[in-house]
Amino acid sequence: MFKYVLPASLLLSVSAFAQTQVVTSVKPVSMIVSAIGGEHIEVQQLVSNQASPHDFAMRPSDLRKLDQADLVVWVGESLETFMEKPLANLSAKKDLEWMALNDAFLREFGDKEAHNHDEHHEDHDHDEHHEDHDHDEHHEDHDHDERHEDHDHDEHHEDHDHDEHHEDHDHDEHHEEHGHEGHDHSGTDPHVWLDPVNAKVLAKAVTERLISIDPEHKQDYQTNFQAFMSSVEHADHDVAERLAGVAEVPYFVFHEAYGYFENHYGLNNKGAIALSPERKPGAKTVAHIREEIEEHNVSCVFSEPQFSPAIVETLIDGTNVKTAVLDPLGTNVELGADSYAMFLTGLADQYISCLK
Repeated sequence: MFKYVLPASLLLSVSAFAQTQVVTSVKPVSMIVSAIGGEHIEVQQLVSNQASPHDFAMRPSDLRKLDQADLVVWVGESLETFMEKPLANLSAKKDLEWMALNDAFLREFGDKEAHNHDEHHEDHDHDEHHEDHDHDEHHEDHDHDERHEDHDHDEHHEDHDHDEHHEDHDHDEHHEEHGHEGHDHSGTDPHVWLDPVNAKVLAKAVTERLISIDPEHKQDYQTNFQAFMSSVEHADHDVAERLAGVAEVPYFVFHEAYGYFENHYGLNNKGAIALSPERKPGAKTVAHIREEIEEHNVSCVFSEPQFSPAIVETLIDGTNVKTAVLDPLGTNVELGADSYAMFLTGLADQYISCLK
């Protein structure tokens, strides 16, 4: 009996076609999505690992990716302003916005109140942050118009940036009046991926959405979710123990991006160099920061791989202050089942390398 065997190339094509197409905005989102989806999804990330989401611009090829995707996962419009309009113009709603998830823990810029580590690590209970929101109520049908009434990101980031940040004298006046511990940012901090509590929240939402899109592989997604949760909890415990030894050491960061991580682990950030990552501080601000470095006995000033470290070198020149690189996007972390856990551990290593 004659049997027709499909060519290997066609089999590969069919297999690739069967994968769920997921577009992500930034690397931390890709880490979590890849861990849950595994071999059943293809991830296309919009912002390259070497770029910053703060100044990214969509290309026609990016718009095509959004149009062809089965699912789009992003952080929120206050981080990725470039996403809001293209998503609104899609014929079908297929996005998952991290900051819009009911159980996501959102902090305000300048809020330095740390979480209780013991409660976090022993119970892994989101109640302290989320006031008993129900995970299952919110994942399917977010409404773009309703979900941002409490924190209109566009207003306080675009207007604040243009009105108060552009000119050096505005930087200087603000620093002299308020210092660094208040920071010029206002509103909700979009760097939600730096708190492992939020990583678990997105992982659950992604799991539910992938099961909805691809129910055939439900068991695999659930297994991947459980493995992810275990991996993150283990890394969270380990990082908390290791960072406890440097928790009181004062330092400066390049820009105000690490509040979730710092609050979660109780670190001692004394200020940010740049009020916004796209703008360098003026001469008066530089002098003021150097005064604060001396006043607070700052031992380290951190830079970032996505931005020029030249201003950091200027600030510490002639002092005994050390410098190191903090990478809030996990640039060099390879995507895989344990990517996010590796990201947490790697970021802790970066802190410890300069604070010890």
